[in-house]
Amino acid sequence: MTIHLLPGIGGTSDLFLDYQFPFPVRRLDFIRPPSLDTSFADYARLMAFHHRIEAGDTIVGMSLGGLLACEISKQVSLSKLILVSSGTQRHHIAASLRSLAFAAPFVPFQFMQSVIPPTGLLGPVRRRALEMFKASDPNFINWGCIHAPTWSGLDHHPDLTQIHGTWDPVFPYALQRHKIHHPISRGGHIAIMRQYQPINDLLIDLLSPLFSVSNKVSVL
Repeated sequence: MTIHLLPGIGGTSDLFLDYQFPFPVRRLDFIRPPSLDTSFADYARLMAFHHRIEAGDTIVGMSLGGLLACEISKQVSLSKLILVSSGTQRHHIAASLRSLAFAAPFVPFQFMQSVIPPTGLLGPVRRRALEMFKASDPNFINWGCIHAPTWSGLDHHPDLTQIHGTWDPVFPYALQRHKIHHPISRGGHIAIMRQYQPINDLLIDLLSPLFSVSNKVSVL
């Protein structure tokens, strides 16, 4: 059993640099979609193949990475699915963002990346966020902004856990309040960076039993 960590759109595997676990994990990066027309399901299939995500594995997905984790779970029988600042349906995304999907193909993300000024004077969280954005594939960002608002969603997973900030403007907490297992008080959309220590501790609590069971099975 392998534990995979998926960042959000505009993020990279560096999102999890501060996270420490007493067991091995794989911090994943997104791959470039073959085209902007690649469907959500096809992209999830490519990610699973490229990163060798297999039945019995677990994915922790943040934001768009959570949506993709849900889609992968429809194709690969995951042991556990953990969403951070994400959702299981497209209508969990803020309506104002979904309404802008039509403009996504025309947003010049590559140009925006090239004109970001030096980040030395920013705080560590904003600096890392901008550095990850600059390092992200602009084609993937365009693709994600196009397809996330029309995603077909996930109806059920037998072992789903949601961690969510109560002040998240991208996936508003109020839209799925009754589904959130672990609310992060006053946590925004990047609570995974700003409040990483309590989330790190929570992930260890959630994942340690799975890893222990997997180890016992492999020994037997």
